[in-house]
Amino acid sequence: MLTLNIDWFQPFDGVTYSCSAIYLSINNLLRKERYKKENVVLVRLMPGPSEVKTSQINHYLCPLVAKLNQLYSGAAIPTNKCPSGTLVHAAILLVACDIPAARKTCRFTLHASTNACHICNCWFSCCLDGKGMDCSGFIFSDWIFNTDEENKRNAERWR
Repeated sequence: MLTLNIDWFQPFDGVTYSCSAIYLSINNLLRKERYKKENVVLVRLMPGPSEVKTSQINHYLCPLVAKLNQLYSGAAIPTNKCPSGTLVHAAILLVACDIPAARKTCRFTLHASTNACHICNCWFSCCLDGKGMDCSGFIFSDWIFNTDEENKRNAERWR
């Protein structure tokens, strides 16, 4: 079981420059071993000078998703004990990142969005003072979920 970690950081003091690391930790390891540098899998570095946009992050994640799909089905990986390879299966257990990275990575809506989420047609109304969203009054049984066709049409329209 893997944890996908994504975080942006400022590598230089006094300079506005933001890069990001995408890395995996192996949850099957003991906690004291899990985050040792030899046990963390660095997947990608996303260069600056600024954070990637939501529309760009998939370009960084697509190769990882392809490899994870292979690992989910099982892949023979050589080890010290079994140089010819041993069958390994893996899956993402959770995603650990801050709120802006979670919104970009997990397809959550942005902080100023009036749409409740990406899978339904529920909308927040603006507060009377115009400073935020009124999130009250949501009744799950009233939610209208998007169809696959609507999602595809919206994606094409956005593209």
